[in-house]
Amino acid sequence: MPILFTGRKADLTPALKRYAEGKLNKLDRFLGEEPDVHVILTVEKHRRLAEIVARTPLATMTARADSSDFRESIDRCLERVLAQAKRNHEKMTQSRRRRGRKEALREATGMPGVAAPARDRPLIVRMGSVPMKPMSVEEAVSEIQDSRDGFLVFRNADSQGISVLFRRADGRFGLIEPEG
Repeated sequence: MPILFTGRKADLTPALKRYAEGKLNKLDRFLGEEPDVHVILTVEKHRRLAEIVARTPLATMTARADSSDFRESIDRCLERVLAQAKRNHEKMTQSRRRRGRKEALREATGMPGVAAPARDRPLIVRMGSVPMKPMSVEEAVSEIQDSRDGFLVFRNADSQGISVLFRRADGRFGLIEPEG
């Protein structure tokens, strides 16, 4: 993992760089892809500030800490960046698991857009029965306007045939009647 070091009024010794590199190797496990890591060490009077910025294609994690020693500041920063990386990694794995479960459910129920199940017949889910009462088309329209359903199956009072009235995307209603 390439690490860029910047020292602001600070002397960056090779030992300090090795220490930071050794600690930052823990991030590889959570960041996955090759991250760009920037370590900024600053001296302000008696404080030693450390800032770590880790950039990946999916997220950017930053942390700052200060103490009287650079090693302690780096440790505190690393804890914070590591916590962010763990949270980000956990979110990604949870979304992959969720996506996998949804696809498995779609495949089992035979929903469109997914390969058909390996059985001979499609899976049918019974949703209940619909009472058939005779009514005119105008009565059916008033009843579907009052309900939350997108369709209504009824016996047409004029033709005595079963008809389906449904709400269209443009706000109007469609009527399906049997031939004959």
